[in-house]
Amino acid sequence: MPVEYSVDERAEMLEQTQWLDGFSWKEIINFANYLNVSRINKGVPVFHEGTQEEYMCIVAKGSVRVIKQDITGQAKTLSVITKGKTFGEMVLFDGEPRSATIVSADNTVLLILTSENLDRLIGESPGLAAKVLFKLGKLLSQRLRMTSGKLVDFID
Repeated sequence: MPVEYSVDERAEMLEQTQWLDGFSWKEIINFANYLNVSRINKGVPVFHEGTQEEYMCIVAKGSVRVIKQDITGQAKTLSVITKGKTFGEMVLFDGEPRSATIVSADNTVLLILTSENLDRLIGESPGLAAKVLFKLGKLLSQRLRMTSGKLVDFID
């Protein structure tokens, strides 16, 4: 459920996550203008695999579980995402349906960047948008490398 916070409060939450480590306070404040905040109770889904919501989240407090069904239909936890980590960013690049279900593992606070707000950021502050997009690209690249490293163990 969305919650109202001032830009300064959102910026402080963002700074505490250290997700924008290396960004100036002015850049953090500016980026906070484009973020929404949502509080999610433990056990509540943030989104489901296959849905089309276009936003990514930064965990400001708590944690979430990434869940995917195996070939037998059993739900498996792939990972737990904790404070300062992101999820859901692929949709900002490809607009495709969600690849997994996300469920709050604790009472969790999320900073949310919608695709609409990302478009606004690109138009209003292209330099900051480039830094944010570069950070997201780097995160996606790191995840792909990690997944490839794990996958090689299952190849005959």
